[in-house]
Amino acid sequence: MPQTVFAELVGQRLCQLWAFDQDHFPDHTGQTLLAGAQAWEFENAVLVFSSPLRHLHCAQGSVIGNEAGGLCNMGLRVTLLALDGADVWLSQFVDCTTVDASHWRRLIGQRLSAVHLVSNNTGHRQRWRMEMVFSEEAQPCSVVYRPDLDGLIEAGRGGRFELQRIEVSSPKQAFGWLHPAASLAFILGEQLWRSAQTSDWPLVVRKQLQVSEKPDAFYRNTLTQALTARFRQWLVFRKRLMAVERPMHVTGVPAGVYEQVRERLRLSGLGHFP
Repeated sequence: MPQTVFAELVGQRLCQLWAFDQDHFPDHTGQTLLAGAQAWEFENAVLVFSSPLRHLHCAQGSVIGNEAGGLCNMGLRVTLLALDGADVWLSQFVDCTTVDASHWRRLIGQRLSAVHLVSNNTGHRQRWRMEMVFSEEAQPCSVVYRPDLDGLIEAGRGGRFELQRIEVSSPKQAFGWLHPAASLAFILGEQLWRSAQTSDWPLVVRKQLQVSEKPDAFYRNTLTQALTARFRQWLVFRKRLMAVERPMHVTGVPAGVYEQVRERLRLSGLGHFP
């Protein structure tokens, strides 16, 4: 039997739905909402789901006690805020978007009938999810943590979004932080590199590449050093890199480079987190 939680929200109308830190997958139909944080605004409270993998302020997911006396690790972080002051708390998130697709807009104005804590099927990596039951919907809206999708929060009524392989050709795509051109500056060789893209390498390093007898090997070695330095100095993206499980192809990055970077981070003791 599902366990009822957040009884104080029952009977309140949903006024607005906000998404923060969204990723856009080319083959995603939009039937599920994927975001690094979601804010469900009701009449006098805001229910926030946020990703521990993406946001350092919530390094651990919420743990909720169940009726059997056990503890349910939600994976995601669940925060209930009073409506007054919620804006200040939510300002720590970036790229706020009002969710107004027709699939989601129909929920606005509906009353919340219940919030349930539900156990997932055995095959799911994340064991627990929340289900929000609305007055005019036959199906509940499920909210679950997706560590396998770069730590996104997924909300939807029905199927899950599945991704077999990570393909990145631009920093603006989902998983774009993997791309060498991502705007993640770092220090290497006592110099500031704006990115790991070749055009942002220091002039002396680019000249060495031009005159190298083995340019492919030089490029690979330099890029590996640059990406290792980047992820050493960006904790949140280092955590996300270490969590990647799917095969990946990133334009401009030779095969095996990210595996080498992760191994260097593990050997230096930076690949493990409390």
